[in-house]
Amino acid sequence: MRAYRIVPWAQVRDVRLSKKAQERLIWIDWYHFHGGKVRLTLRHFALSPDVFYRWLKRFSKLGLLGLEDDLKTRRPKKTREMTTAQFIIDRIKSIREGDIEKSKYEIQAELKNEGVTCGTTTIQKVINRDPKLLNIQHKKRLKKHRNFKIARIKAAIELREKNLGSLVQVDTKYFYVLGKKFYIFSAIDCKSRYAFIHCYKTISSVSGKDFICKVRDYFPFPIQAINTDNGSEYLFEFHKEIISWNIPHFFTDPHCPKQNGRVERLHQTAEYEYFNYQYDLLDDLDMINEHCKIFNYKYNNLRYHHSLGYKRPADYVRILQEKKRGSVTVSICP
Repeated sequence: MRAYRIVPWAQVRDVRLSKKAQERLIWIDWYHFHGGKVRLTLRHFALSPDVFYRWLKRFSKLGLLGLEDDLKTRRPKKTREMTTAQFIIDRIKSIREGDIEKSKYEIQAELKNEGVTCGTTTIQKVINRDPKLLNIQHKKRLKKHRNFKIARIKAAIELREKNLGSLVQVDTKYFYVLGKKFYIFSAIDCKSRYAFIHCYKTISSVSGKDFICKVRDYFPFPIQAINTDNGSEYLFEFHKEIISWNIPHFFTDPHCPKQNGRVERLHQTAEYEYFNYQYDLLDDLDMINEHCKIFNYKYNNLRYHHSLGYKRPADYVRILQEKKRGSVTVSICP
């Protein structure tokens, strides 16, 4: 409890001053106790002269209640008002009421045809100030669409070396051919390094869905789990397709490409060991996909991989499948 020198504490308690008002009372109390030295008070409390004199004047005139904020005085005496003519406002309302889906740009174009000039900001203000003109149904539909969320589950490291197809990593990389942009979708089995790539003109979930269906048909073993990054091409249609297979869809952490490292390395191999040497490559999607087929065959059937003990992925898959069936003798093509 603080003792004031100019006002009894009981009086302060009865008035029930707010914390801000009590702080102002401390300024004035300190000012009177130190001989009414204004500059000394300003330096002590780090106040500006305007602030201190205003509250000192209010305290002298109104007493303790004068130290409270007067909310009525905070409103400006003159407030800004719309200067738009009333007939324009009425016309905007009538157009919007006739078709609630019309945007401010369409309303502006209609007004322009009628010889009325009005900015889109003014039109939007008129719409916002009248609840009947707001398109609430559109907002509800938009919110419902955004409520579709996917649980981002992280794949266990053990899945990479568990079985054939236990974890297939998928990723996308763009590249340019004669100034045209294309997207290479890639998939690789972590256990056997068996891989598949295909090119698309667009990066969308529809392209992702088409690609993963091609991967399932191409791989000589069933896919048990998919691992992707958080790109939009792996959501919606792509994710719904994976869920329909009754297999998990795992996601990497944001900005962590090392969690999808094997498919990232596949991109580099495809670029450095094959596509960089195709000097006759044209900006034709069918031609690029023909080269993708050639690369898929070379990568899986002809290329020896250090990570597989210098075996080819197709041979490695055959060995594992025969071991699973109980046969140990395997013939490998030279």
